[in-house]
Amino acid sequence: MAEEDHVLEIAPGPGNLSIELAKLRNLKIIGLDISETFVAIARRNAHSAGVDVDFRQGNASALLFEKEKFNFLMCTSSFKNFREPVKALNEMHRVLKPGGKAWISDLRRDVSDETIDSFVNDTMKVKGFGGAFMKYTFKHSLRPRALTAMQFNELVALTPFNSRRDFMFRIIRSGELQPNHGGTVQFEGESYGSGISFFSRQR
Repeated sequence: MAEEDHVLEIAPGPGNLSIELAKLRNLKIIGLDISETFVAIARRNAHSAGVDVDFRQGNASALLFEKEKFNFLMCTSSFKNFREPVKALNEMHRVLKPGGKAWISDLRRDVSDETIDSFVNDTMKVKGFGGAFMKYTFKHSLRPRALTAMQFNELVALTPFNSRRDFMFRIIRSGELQPNHGGTVQFEGESYGSGISFFSRQR
């Protein structure tokens, strides 16, 4: 991302990612969340951090922005909750500038119990009752709503992102970013239990 680029985060929750990004670079960042409560929390957090991020209430499937506005779009840990995922993908494509990129990261339905346990214990470092509750939530509440790679590919096939002129990427286990051409999205990164997809709008 370059200085002054326009960035949209969809479903930012308390706004932590956008706020940290704003600390690193001079960007024009908007965070859009369907929850008015989260919008209020994110605004307070941005104010406390001393950064300029525009948090607003809105719906991912009906983005109130003109077409081709954003250079970069991100959505983390929220896509599985969208009631109209195809409309959301269509809207993401619409508001991206040609050459703009979208990043979607979320839990995979086929993530193993062992990976979830390791993530909570070693990455989140949550122990005791809190760790047990977190693992239960991942396994019995979040994972059932998540998508497999095949399900995500089926959704993407219904959107403009399915064009062969739109590059898609996969994250491999070493963390290296590799291009994947031809209209499919591959999910890797079992050590994190997440599917991470990059899209680049070419037209």
